[in-house]
Amino acid sequence: MKLLQKIIVLLCLFFGNCVSAETFSVLVLPVDLFSVCENYYCFPEPSEILAADTINYFNKSGKVSAFDLYSVRKKLIDNPSMKNAAMLALKKYKNTNTVEFVQLKQLAKFFDTKSILMISSDVVSGAYRRSVWEVLEVSSVFEIYNTYNLETRAVLTDNVNDIIMWSGKYSKSLGDNETRFWALSTSQALSQLEKLKLYSKQIMAKNIAEQIVLRFYPKTMKPVIPKQKTETTDFRPSPLNNNGVKLLDDDEYGEIHTEAIFDF
Repeated sequence: MKLLQKIIVLLCLFFGNCVSAETFSVLVLPVDLFSVCENYYCFPEPSEILAADTINYFNKSGKVSAFDLYSVRKKLIDNPSMKNAAMLALKKYKNTNTVEFVQLKQLAKFFDTKSILMISSDVVSGAYRRSVWEVLEVSSVFEIYNTYNLETRAVLTDNVNDIIMWSGKYSKSLGDNETRFWALSTSQALSQLEKLKLYSKQIMAKNIAEQIVLRFYPKTMKPVIPKQKTETTDFRPSPLNNNGVKLLDDDEYGEIHTEAIFDF
């Protein structure tokens, strides 16, 4: 009888711990969530590829859960008001690197989550941001030799306290050893797509997912540090401006900042 009681107590403790284990929820929003296929190749945008890979890493971790992009898109389309809020927040982040906490708080409540991860990825040339496939098409038509870099930004926000929990910047050189980034055939275009998918899955998405898991579970896992140049500073969230809008400026606050440069 005493043995049975001990077994019951141990089972209660075990299942009690399992139930109490908290899984954090993150809403992942690529800036091109609602983009219409306008490029010649009709390939998915890098921000969407990266977001999907990051979501997969989250859900496999067992520590962070995230909606798949199809469910997020469908739920927003069914609610025009929330869709407009999402489009406004994503457009602002893509064009000005600004976090609109007013819209994000609405979205967080709508999806019953406290944290939102926004992802943006473009080819930056001077003051212009262009789609990677737009650049590939132009380069292919005119056979332009140029140095192109795919610049990717990600920011994780706490929409209860309206602060930035983490942000990262990544840069990848596009093209071969002769700085050629073009596709004169369909097979070459597909090869460029597969390179970006590999870069997303094996490097960027994995790094972003692990960095974010560390925000929720400090010291529970060791992040994979790329061999290339990486810079990290301590996390010190700053208060909002009076207008409720936060501009991502490294001189303005000292949040965790990861800058990694990758090349094939």
